[in-house]
Amino acid sequence: MYDFIQYVFDGLAVGSVYALIALGYSMVFGVLQLVNFAHGELFMVGAYFVMYAISLGLPWHMSLFLGMAFVGLFAVLMERLCYKPLRGAGRLAPLITAVGLSLLLQNVVQALLGPNPQSYPATLPEGGFLGAVQSFFATSEPIEMPSLPEGLFDWGEIVVRHRDILIFVVAVAVTFGLEIFLRRTKPGQGIRALALQPSAARLVGVPFDFTISMTFFIGASLAVVAGLLQGMADNQVTPYMGISSGLKAFAAAVLGGIGVIPGALLGGLALGIAERLLVGYDLSTYKDGAAFFILIFVLLLRPQGLLGKARMVKV
Repeated sequence: MYDFIQYVFDGLAVGSVYALIALGYSMVFGVLQLVNFAHGELFMVGAYFVMYAISLGLPWHMSLFLGMAFVGLFAVLMERLCYKPLRGAGRLAPLITAVGLSLLLQNVVQALLGPNPQSYPATLPEGGFLGAVQSFFATSEPIEMPSLPEGLFDWGEIVVRHRDILIFVVAVAVTFGLEIFLRRTKPGQGIRALALQPSAARLVGVPFDFTISMTFFIGASLAVVAGLLQGMADNQVTPYMGISSGLKAFAAAVLGGIGVIPGALLGGLALGIAERLLVGYDLSTYKDGAAFFILIFVLLLRPQGLLGKARMVKV
């Protein structure tokens, strides 16, 4: 029994990262009915950007802010150049484009930074542009990558790490903060209006292109937060980290009810717990397939997801 509870606590941290990535999938799909399979690579690019920014000597909070701004603007540019021209081309063309962008970003990062995992902090080459920037920001103190706290809470036979609590709290706070933003602010209400009735939202003055760009920006920014937490927890980043985490986050979004913000959190936590239970009970070989097995099982019983609502479609 104690082992089961321990695995559940461990799974909450893993699932929280999936949930932060899944929020981006849910927001974009809710507005455009588009599955942005390149979202996992935005998570990966954000992790690399923040890692190198910290290695250049910037404080971690400034690095995170710059990473969110850079990746968010990159996502907006990606939407304007690659997705906007395909809005009237049906659903297949944007989907194939998203898969192509995912592979392109993965290979560009691999070509520029190498295929091997890199540990925090990154070792920058002396001289050149990066060396000059590092010298500009350098301080008398050595550059150290902050790590998540490793302290432990010991509750009898159950041990919970501080970093797992931090990751879980960040995911819950971001999810409910985003939900409040969508319900209580005018830009957030514009996003919800486009998700519910795009034509009617345009008629009442909701700026269509700006709202879509804002949706991509927010989703990509949250992926950067997930990338920082994942990188600091694992102490490494890799060009392939967006593939597995991105697909599982998409499964989490669909499981919870894609387009539903609390559903992304619930789906992510459910998959994280299931994954840790399989690892804990010596079934780690099946942990990657577990996400999709659970997804298929739930969708057979409830196609709209756990928190999604069935909609009637007129034909």
